[in-house]
Parts: sequence; structure tokens; C-alpha cells
Amino acid sequence: MNISRRVFTTLAALALACSFSGYAGQAQSSDSSGASSSSDSEAAEANSKEAVLHVSALSAACSFDSLRDDSDLIAEGRYLGKSDPILVIPVVGGIDAAMYYTDYYFEVDNVFKGEALTDDAASRGSSVISVRMKGGAGDRVAVVNDDAPELEEGSSYLLFLYRVLDGLDGNTEGNHYYSFGDKLGIWEKDSAGNFANAEVGSVSADSLAVMPISDAAPASEQNLASEDAMIDDVRALYNEGQIDKKTLDAYEELYSASRNGFATVGTDDDVRAFEEAMVESSASQSS
Repeated sequence: MNISRRVFTTLAALALACSFSGYAGQAQSSDSSGASSSSDSEAAEANSKEAVLHVSALSAACSFDSLRDDSDLIAEGRYLGKSDPILVIPVVGGIDAAMYYTDYYFEVDNVFKGEALTDDAASRGSSVISVRMKGGAGDRVAVVNDDAPELEEGSSYLLFLYRVLDGLDGNTEGNHYYSFGDKLGIWEKDSAGNFANAEVGSVSADSLAVMPISDAAPASEQNLASEDAMIDDVRALYNEGQIDKKTLDAYEELYSASRNGFATVGTDDDVRAFEEAMVESSASQSS
């Protein structure tokens, strides 16, 4: 990986053996097709909006072992449902860089690694955790995550999850989790009690019970170390004359803002401004 690529991926806090490596998105008019990972009802809802933004988690190849080692939490959970869309405003960029997210709620039955932290803001009970992913449908705009898993309420899943401990990449304060590559970290349970993910592999329930736990730092700690390495790399590039002061200052601002604060949840006025901008963008692309 060359230095500029390393800086970019570290900037997104994604220097992991298996994680998403950023999101790609494009606003589309409401006649665009729904994401393949959406249910029929969700696709119909999305296509009823004035603008549809498709995003995807561009994930690197991973394995059971890399998911096991990188996860802050590995647990079996029963899917309960999801939140209304949450407009997240990042620490740098303001409303122009805002994005819809959705929290997915799981009641934890078994923990195989880590400690399940309850999301108090969800008010769902002491054994319920929140898994956050990009996506959600507002009044006029739908953000469709093409890599969100299809989840059935009442069904159980094996969850490979990580936390973000600062404000980087649109993370708000709280005890919510993220899934690796969105769908890659959520495995379906079969009638025999085993788990599988079509893109990664399968594991038996018996294997989970005796699964060796690595001493490697989980994703949350790796991300912080990667951010420190990123800013050191950027400063070195500036000292070598490879980037200008404006670029250095932009990275310094993001690093400082992320370490000293969190992204915030938008107000009703922010939501209206976000949706208006998305509708205008969609209209300009269609014209």
C-alpha cells in the first residue's frame, strides 16, 4: 500500500483485516431500482421518494478468523426491528456531509467474545444492543444501503461487531456497534443451530463454544492506533514537501475534531435541509 493510499484508508479508520473501506454513493431520481439487499416493501418505499441515494460498504475479503480477531463483540442475537432514520452530522463538513443511518436492534442470547453494551438511547432493555448502518428513508429522500443484510424479525443471527471510540467516520456518542462490511458480520442461523454467511463461510455452534480468542487488539483499538499513524504520515509528507499547508491543516482539523468530539444527530431543521439538498442534487442530475 503506498503512502497516499495508507493515509486515505487510515483516515477512514479502516486499516483492518476485514472491514468496510469507505462508502460510495450517488443520488438518483425516484425511478431508480431498489437495492438487491432490500425487501420488496423497503424497495417500494425507497422508490416512492423524490430522491434515492445508493450507498455500499466496499469491503475487503475476510474470513472467520479475521472477523473473530477484529471483533469487539461476538454474540448471538435475535433481531427485534430497527429505528427510524437517524441523520448524522460528522465532526467536519457539517450538514453538507450528513448521512442517514439506521439502528438495528438485537436481543443478545449468547456472548462468545467481549461484553454486550446496551444502547441506553434505544430504551429497548438491558439485553438489547444496537447495530448501526448507513441507510434509511425520510419524508422525501431514501438512502439505500446496497450491502445491508436482509433481516427477519424474530430470527437469530451470529454477530461480529466493532465499536468506534471517537467521532471519526460519522460516529456519534453512545454504545452502538457496527458490523464488518455491514452484511459480512451478520451470519444466519440454520435449523441445526449452526451459522453461515454466503460470502465468508460457516461455523458450527460447537466450534463457537470452544473458539480460541486472540490477544490481538480489537477493531476499536486498531482504529485509534491507525488514526495516530495517519496523522504522523501526513505530517511527514508535509515536512518532505509532498503536500501543502492547506492539506495538512485539513487532516489536522479532522484528527483533532474526531479525537475531541463526536458526530451529532441532526435536528428537524437539519433533516429538512439535508433532504432539500438531496432532492435538488437528484433533480440536477436528471436534467
